[in-house]
Amino acid sequence: MRRLLFVLWSSLRLPHFLGPLLALTILPSFAAGLGVSPTLLEFSPAEVAKGLTLRNTGAATLRAQVRVFAWEQRDGKDVLEPSTALLASPPFLNIAPGASQMVRIIQRGGAAPDAANGERSFRILVDELPASAREDVRANTPSGAQPGLTFLLRFSIPAFIASDVNASDAELHWRLQNTETGLQLVTDNTGNSRAQISDMQLMSRDGQLLYEHKGLAGYVLSGNVRRWSFGLPSSAAAATEIRMQVNGQPTRYPLAPADVTD
Repeated sequence: MRRLLFVLWSSLRLPHFLGPLLALTILPSFAAGLGVSPTLLEFSPAEVAKGLTLRNTGAATLRAQVRVFAWEQRDGKDVLEPSTALLASPPFLNIAPGASQMVRIIQRGGAAPDAANGERSFRILVDELPASAREDVRANTPSGAQPGLTFLLRFSIPAFIASDVNASDAELHWRLQNTETGLQLVTDNTGNSRAQISDMQLMSRDGQLLYEHKGLAGYVLSGNVRRWSFGLPSSAAAATEIRMQVNGQPTRYPLAPADVTD
């Protein structure tokens, strides 16, 4: 069985008519070797286009579709909505074995970033399709959404358009929060740029490690609030500092105590 790389931010929530798009079925016997690079796209406000390279390392022709969604966070959850601010060209591809093809991701402009919210955020979904599915998708809605359609593999690539108004880095403010379901870790991003959070450590005043979450914890988009439960132990309530990687850089913040119950 071929080893399939599945890159999908698991908490993405789409509107009801797009929900089936995230129902992934992996069919190893038909799966070709789809690769996508780069894994992050960053646009300046005036930048017209960037390239996304799709590679087929398998032994059969690979069929793929590329779509763009605006990415927001509501009530601490990721939400995707169809967007025309970025355009994928071409949106459908046939890639021969051993070949690669570039997809241009074009910034169409006309929707300037909100000065309060900073950069605009998107997810580019790259789907490997079964051989029989391509015409069904082409004939459907512009979003490519079709209930029951099976995908072999999906990549979810974050893309960002920087703000040219009050540009700044992410500014995170951390606190612990008691809730009816247990202790939560909460952060507010008051900056104009996203923060990718990974390798989190909760530390006591005397430097004792109280809790550790290894690996990617997710993004906090500009102007948003994010919450994590993690099944935090009660001892984590004594933490006064949080250490982590923010956009790949080691960082530490003071951590406000848990003194309020939601």
